Amino acid sequence: MLLFVYGTLKQGGKYHAYLEEANLVAEHASAKGALYDTGLGYPALSLAENDEVAGEVYDIPDVLWPALDFLEDCVGEESDLYEKKAIAVQTENGTLEAVVYEAKQKDLLKTKISSGNWEIAYA
Repeated sequence: MLLFVYGTLKQGGKYHAYLEEANLVAEHASAKGALYDTGLGYPALSLAENDEVAGEVYDIPDVLWPALDFLEDCVGEESDLYEKKAIAVQTENGTLEAVVYEAKQKDLLKTKISSGNWEIAYA
């Protein structure tokens, strides 16, 4: 299954090591939505908006999903911070369907990042 990453899982991000066993499918990708700085050292995505969010796409082996879900606080609890959604992602090779972690808790959406790109320097 493909995963669209837009923050700390991107290359150079503090949690990119989680993707060591994943295959990079698209280094330059974008999706519709809006990116926010949570003020907690990581971004949050809202799919309710129609801006462009920059990211990368990885093919995730099944064995990695539990660790990623735990990292993203998306384990099936009511109190989860994120939830997984399937979205269309634009790449240099066309449109792909990928899973993305979207903010479930709207109080994460603090400061909008108008460029739609989480700079690794933010982290």
